[in-house]
Amino acid sequence: MTLAEDAYSPTEEALQRVEGRSSAQVFAVGVILASVYGVSTLLPMSGFIAAVGVTSTISFSICIAPLFGILLGPARGFAFGLVGGAVGSYFAVYIGGVPLAVPTVVLGPAMSGLFTGLCLGRTTTVRGLTVPGPIFAFLYLILIIVLYLIPDYAAWWFMAPYVLAAVLCLCLQAREVEFVPSAKRFALYVKLLPFTLIGTITDFSMMTMGAVYLLGLPATLFGYVIFPVMLVERTTATIVSCIIAAAVIVTFRGSWR
Repeated sequence: MTLAEDAYSPTEEALQRVEGRSSAQVFAVGVILASVYGVSTLLPMSGFIAAVGVTSTISFSICIAPLFGILLGPARGFAFGLVGGAVGSYFAVYIGGVPLAVPTVVLGPAMSGLFTGLCLGRTTTVRGLTVPGPIFAFLYLILIIVLYLIPDYAAWWFMAPYVLAAVLCLCLQAREVEFVPSAKRFALYVKLLPFTLIGTITDFSMMTMGAVYLLGLPATLFGYVIFPVMLVERTTATIVSCIIAAAVIVTFRGSWR
C-alpha cells in the first residue's frame, strides 16, 4: 500500500461519495429539465407572432427556461439549455407542425441558463479566471437593449422589463443571495424571484432579437400589441419558475447546501 493510499481516510471517501451523488443528482435534474422543456413547447400559453412560427403561440416552456441557470449553474445551465432548446424546436416543428420562423429562439434557454447561472454568485471562476458574473449578465442585457432601440426606439417602453432585469443584476453584484433549503418557503420564494425574472428576460431576449432583425416587426407592434401580452406572460413565467425552483431545491436539498 502506498503512502497516498495509507493517508486516504474513510472521511475523505465518504465526502467523495456525497460529492459524486450530488453531481449525479444535478445531472439528472439537467436531463429532466431539458426533457420537460421540450415537451412543454407543445403546451400553448399565449399568442405572439415571433414565438416559433408566424401564427404560433408562446408555450409553457418559458416557465422552465429560468430553471436551467438556477438549478445547474452557468456552464451546465447553458449546455442543458441548448439541448432543451434544440429538443423543443424539434418537437414544435416535427410534432406540433409549426414552422420555425425565428431560429434564434433555440438559443433562448441556453442564454437564460448561462446568464442566470452567472448571477448566482458575485464571482464565477472560469478556467482559473475569476469574473464578476452579474456584471456580465448586466452587460448582455444592455447590449440587447441597445440593439432593440437602434431600429425600434419609437417603442422604447418595450425594454422596461429588460431595464429592471439589468438593475437586478447590479444588485446581485453588490449583494450575493444564498438559497437555504431549510428556510421558510416564502423567504425562499423572495430570494428566487430576481433570478427567475432575469432568467425569463434573457430567454425572451433571443425571441426579441429574432423578431427585430429577422422578421423586421414594426415598433408599433412591439409597443402596443406585444408589450401588454409580454408583461402578463413573463410575470406568469417568473412566478411559476420560482415555485418550481423552490420545490426542486427543497427536494434535492443536499445538492444546494
